[in-house]
Amino acid sequence: MRKLVLSISLMTAMFFVSCEQDSVNDEVYNDTSSYQSKSTSATAVDCENSVSDNAVVYKDLTGSSGDYCVWNEVTKTIGTVSVQFEGMYGGSIRPLTSGWYIGVVDPAYDCTYEWDDIAEEVIVKNVPANVGTDPSCGSFIPENVVGAHGIVSPYDFGLGYYEYQQPGGLTITKKVVIWKDASAISATAVTNPLSAVEAYLIEVTSIVPTFSAPPFYGTVSYTYTKVL
Repeated sequence: MRKLVLSISLMTAMFFVSCEQDSVNDEVYNDTSSYQSKSTSATAVDCENSVSDNAVVYKDLTGSSGDYCVWNEVTKTIGTVSVQFEGMYGGSIRPLTSGWYIGVVDPAYDCTYEWDDIAEEVIVKNVPANVGTDPSCGSFIPENVVGAHGIVSPYDFGLGYYEYQQPGGLTITKKVVIWKDASAISATAVTNPLSAVEAYLIEVTSIVPTFSAPPFYGTVSYTYTKVL
């Protein structure tokens, strides 16, 4: 599996430690890798119409930057669906539109693949074995959201699209997939991507926390493509 490795400038302590300091401390995670596309005669719906955007998510004036719930939510539109960027630095992604579900896939997949090829390899977040216990603060539920993968103390996020280790930093290992299931509504439903009626492939290209002066914020840059 090819990994999208982000170069990291760690000018502060750990990723999930409060960064309220007098000096400027910026941690930048940038895309430094490219992917080899599959050669195929059938392309996805909008392979030549990828859209790049970013979400800027602000932190409350009080509380540790490692606290999921002190980061405000930002809603963006990806194709026909509303998604929410939330949690630390805004790096977690959650579909808001009813009937839409989320998972991850190997980063080698792109819009030159047919949807069935992508769908067969999607790891579905809502499968019970892939759901952690967090986020569980405020109104958040741990289902139907992807961000950090596994345990990042004190949280257990379950399935995510990036890994965090200390030392070593952050590495994005997956692309994100969202799809619409016409027969499901609940945000906790387990759905099969092969039954989707619409789908988008999302590549997060950078996460940039900024701590120059309050209010602190994170910028998540991403590109999405309609693949069904």
